[in-house]
Amino acid sequence: MSEEKHETKERLLDAAESLFACKGFDDVSIRELAAAADVNVAAVNYHFQGKENLFHQVIMRRFVVQRDRTLEALEEVLGTAENPGVAPVIKALVEEYLKGTLSTPGGSSFMMVLAREMHSQHSHSSSAFFKEMVMPIFQAYSAALMDVRPCLTQDQVNWLMASIIGQIHHFVARWHKKTSFDGSSDEVQIMIRVFPALGQPVQQYIELVTDHITAFSTAAIDSLYPEVQK
Repeated sequence: MSEEKHETKERLLDAAESLFACKGFDDVSIRELAAAADVNVAAVNYHFQGKENLFHQVIMRRFVVQRDRTLEALEEVLGTAENPGVAPVIKALVEEYLKGTLSTPGGSSFMMVLAREMHSQHSHSSSAFFKEMVMPIFQAYSAALMDVRPCLTQDQVNWLMASIIGQIHHFVARWHKKTSFDGSSDEVQIMIRVFPALGQPVQQYIELVTDHITAFSTAAIDSLYPEVQK
């Protein structure tokens, strides 16, 4: 692919990611995508064969890296001890998601794309995406939680994973909302007064959120499903 074609494709991906995050798949037209990327309408079909495949490529572009880093983080945790415990497993999942989402340009917009897709009445991502991207992470971390806390059942782990991911999305959405306003605006000042962690630099925010979700979720597991059943 020539440099010019590659640049055009990347502009379309960037524009699509931003628009899909703000408006959702159905409310973004091909004409709007082309205008945002400063290309002609035909370029969308030329590079992506339509809006559906463009949406798929937006997700795949980021999630391949996210998937691999998240799985590598788990392997590192499991390699440190025979049973590292619940907290390190949860921390690895939370920390990698937050780093990939908040520490990279456009990362929070990408998470908003996924959040919109999860709550959309119509799913526009293929089953291959969930099979290749989402399921490896879910299965690996579910298995790890069941290994470090053998009393857990698959159904219980399903609920725990949903809770942890829900917390991650909540704190990502808070940061995304804050950064969508001008830093000196009244909206941002109110948000920081209500939740002071939002006033911290992004790396500090990631650490605070990671520590909170890890501690909160670990305490819940220890309370509901203790290591030694009475």
